[in-house]
Amino acid sequence: MNYKSLLWMGSVVTGLILSSCMSNETAELDARFARNCEVIRANNAGFTGENQDYSMYADDFFMVNTNFNGSPDTMRLADLKAEDAYLWENFDFEFLVEPVMLPGVDSETQEPNASVRFYAPLKITKPATDSTEERSAVVRMYETFDLNEEGKITIQMYYGDFGAALIYLNS
Repeated sequence: MNYKSLLWMGSVVTGLILSSCMSNETAELDARFARNCEVIRANNAGFTGENQDYSMYADDFFMVNTNFNGSPDTMRLADLKAEDAYLWENFDFEFLVEPVMLPGVDSETQEPNASVRFYAPLKITKPATDSTEERSAVVRMYETFDLNEEGKITIQMYYGDFGAALIYLNS
């Protein structure tokens, strides 16, 4: 064999090894993302069904909040539980379409990291009372979730114009 043949064979073998490693990493990342999507689907169902399973949250969880109901801009799990209880007491929630789960990336490396994002319209309804009619508003939601290796939610962020929705619903 000549030098060029050996060099070519070496590059083919190296390429196959690297491709194999990348395929394993990609498959592992895809499996984590699929698992994380199931966690977020369960989270959405728990919220809209007013029966959240808070065991899906990590001990070090925090939520970056958009000051819904005058709450602080960062909430811990105890704050989230209290906020959810208040919301469920006063409103009903329904996603108008099944949220499509999208993969997220690490903000520093720009590499996929099995985090989950979605866009979906959320219908918020204030039920009728003896003196008021039922009112509904639709908020276009963008929500992101970072999960740890165990599949527990560590960071949750949501964006939507809840201020306008609440002004309308409470007027």
